[in-house]
Amino acid sequence: MRDTEWDVVVVGSGAAGLSAALAASVDGAAVLVLEKANVLGGTTAMSAAGTWVPANHHMLAAGIEDSPDETLTYLRATAPPGWQETEDELWRALAESSAPMLRFIEDHTPLVFELVNHPDFYVEAPGGKLFGRMVSPTLISRYRLGRWWNRVRKSVKPQFFTYKEMVDGVLKDPVRAVLKLGPSLVWRVAAGQVGLGNGLIVGLTSGCLSHHCRILLNADVRRLVLDGGSVTGVEAIVDGKRTSFHARKGVVLATGGFDWSSDYMPRYFPGIELIGAPRTNTGDGQRMAAEVGAALAHMDQSNIAPATFTRYEGQRHAQPLYETYAPHCILVNREGRRFVSEGSPALGAAIDERGPDGKPKHIPVWRIFDSRYVNRLSTMYAAKDPAFVRTADTIEALANKIGLDPQVLRATVERFNGWSKEGVDRDFHRGETAWERYYTKDRALATLEKPPFHAAPFLYVSLGTKGGTRTNRHCEVLRPDGSVIGGLYCAGIAMASPIGTKAVGAGTTIGPCLTFGYIAGKAIARRNV
Repeated sequence: MRDTEWDVVVVGSGAAGLSAALAASVDGAAVLVLEKANVLGGTTAMSAAGTWVPANHHMLAAGIEDSPDETLTYLRATAPPGWQETEDELWRALAESSAPMLRFIEDHTPLVFELVNHPDFYVEAPGGKLFGRMVSPTLISRYRLGRWWNRVRKSVKPQFFTYKEMVDGVLKDPVRAVLKLGPSLVWRVAAGQVGLGNGLIVGLTSGCLSHHCRILLNADVRRLVLDGGSVTGVEAIVDGKRTSFHARKGVVLATGGFDWSSDYMPRYFPGIELIGAPRTNTGDGQRMAAEVGAALAHMDQSNIAPATFTRYEGQRHAQPLYETYAPHCILVNREGRRFVSEGSPALGAAIDERGPDGKPKHIPVWRIFDSRYVNRLSTMYAAKDPAFVRTADTIEALANKIGLDPQVLRATVERFNGWSKEGVDRDFHRGETAWERYYTKDRALATLEKPPFHAAPFLYVSLGTKGGTRTNRHCEVLRPDGSVIGGLYCAGIAMASPIGTKAVGAGTTIGPCLTFGYIAGKAIARRNV
């Protein structure tokens, strides 16, 4: 085929895009991957690559029972009200295809996944699991990519660890963990060994290249090409030149979220304070799909997550950091009141709760803690901006510094201190779920009494929006009337994700991205045209 003639064109090189490219190429399609940036990996490369894969073969081999039916029961039980009516078809596809996807990726790439000791967010719900559904890649050498070895997007996280090492040690005590791993870290650097999101992208890219996928960087797709109502290709700017690519079987949109979109973000996420996605995530896929008649949905959904700030590509950027479960710390909203358990897996959904006007009810949110609160990572990041943490000798003085009513904040702290002494949080049941106990053991509740007292903003952060095109279980893009736009598929967070801001487990962004990419790739490769 000529360079502009392909069976399948995939737009985007994150988890969803590369999974789709791999699945299509293994099934015999000639695949072209177009990436807007000058590096591979998108949001996935910057992530920790925690991957939620229910009923996966690793958990079954370890003697942990699971099934698609249990998974579907869990998804239904934990979803927001009203979601089952529109998302059940996609939940079923996710439940049935997640495990085959993982087996497929291990069979056709050098990636090897391992179990990570993480419970589902809602173990107590029907179908919830205490262990087994969470996996992540082991280390892999980026030198496997040959001339592509240095073309994977850098992350705000050090990539020389596995996710398992991160949750078991690095995030809990980074200094001790690094000292313990010292000699092996030297070898990892020398050998180009990477884990987390970089490792996942290295492995997926290696698999795609070995199955003869063509990958072009600096390829900014601007328009979908229609012929008789079906999508037959794309127009892109490649190295500054406008080029058309014909896709005989169709196009897979895997362009990521719209976190840096100047039109979508103010409309759907007013007040967002910081973003953790690449600056190339500007909603291209959502916009192009809408131009050819696609229905968009869940545009107000995102991976809203606890985070601090760092620098990335010379600019302020979000760094995920889950820490508010620690003792001697609470969260209060703009009225100075607690509004959620500080260890809740649904912190993002709580912060993003909207009022009748569509705007967040609680922001700005403050983290309030006393002198006994210890988190080394938090201290390290706060040191980058001395004004980030405010300090006072009394709760009332602290309230004045951050613009809260002193009496309200004092009453909030005293009420929490009372629950802590009693040993039961009767407002928000902090520390009572399996997820929270995983982090806190029996130390969830502890008073705020020892001065000085501190306040730091709890930032309203998007790590990746989750709204986009409506699709069916085959990842075919739908019009508002439910009809299929021929030749157009979508996967990842460019689609209307069936798991929104309220996630159901760690890794329920990357896992579904891989699974729906796999579904899209297999479906488009088998399309008869």
